[in-house]
Amino acid sequence: MLNLLLFLIGLAIFLLGLCILKSGMNFLKSKSLKRIINQFTYTPFLGLVTGTILTAFLQSSSALTVITIGLVDTGLIRLTQALGIVLGTNIGTTITGQILAFNLENWSVPLLIGGLLIFVAKKKYRYISINIIGLSVIFIGMSFMSQAFLFIKNSSLFYYFLNLATKSKFIAIVFGIIATALIQSSGAMTGIILVLAKNHQLDLVTATAVIMGSNVGTCITAILASIGSTANGKRVAASHVLLNILGVLIFYPFIEEFTELMTFTSTNLPRQIAHTHTVFNIVSSLAVLPFINLFAKFLTWLVPEKN
Repeated sequence: MLNLLLFLIGLAIFLLGLCILKSGMNFLKSKSLKRIINQFTYTPFLGLVTGTILTAFLQSSSALTVITIGLVDTGLIRLTQALGIVLGTNIGTTITGQILAFNLENWSVPLLIGGLLIFVAKKKYRYISINIIGLSVIFIGMSFMSQAFLFIKNSSLFYYFLNLATKSKFIAIVFGIIATALIQSSGAMTGIILVLAKNHQLDLVTATAVIMGSNVGTCITAILASIGSTANGKRVAASHVLLNILGVLIFYPFIEEFTELMTFTSTNLPRQIAHTHTVFNIVSSLAVLPFINLFAKFLTWLVPEKN
């Protein structure tokens, strides 16, 4: 019951931060800023590159997805530009498999303090401080939700389901979806997988299936961020879910052949897992990139404008 209460508090804080961030985004709707953003996301490919770099820097695909929903909500970028960024976040997030030390949520309180100081001290930059405050509140909310389910990672139930996952690729994918959605961090899930692999508790096929599921599970943040957003905001969230599900459907029939191929990339199992995650996400994103305009039309049909 206490964990459920903590999760609900975290969700409320997350949604509050989202509202603050969106209000800050409205202040940024200047022609000069729109021109700068358009320069880096003018084409879907540029959006993909920008999304990859920013996610690698932030170490949080969820954070950049939330920001992207805010940008498309306020009309700073078009839907096709946002889709390019989303494809990039999937590639950039694989850096977590290589570098797990950086935790963005640890910066939530310093960000909040910094944002408040700028808000009080510099009226000229108040619109920037609102965005910083909103982003920090979002991270605090995510941290609360993560703490609510922290016991999962250390529970016998977690390892029971993990044992089931080793017996079926489908169960492994479902396990990855549920565990990541609860933990609220694909990076944390990747870290757990690598630790288990180091201790010889996971093979490459199972680890790959769990990571595929983890890609889908991390979309819960985008879904939450789209609550109360415009149709385009909801389309971005839907794209995140559909793109990751599509990647799983493409690779699932060939998962054993794919992992067999990836064994040639390294003799070290954790490194093989990290490389597999990277290749899987790169191929999934690049496969969709040429059809992004068609995909945008499909999303427009799927999520129509409100009357």
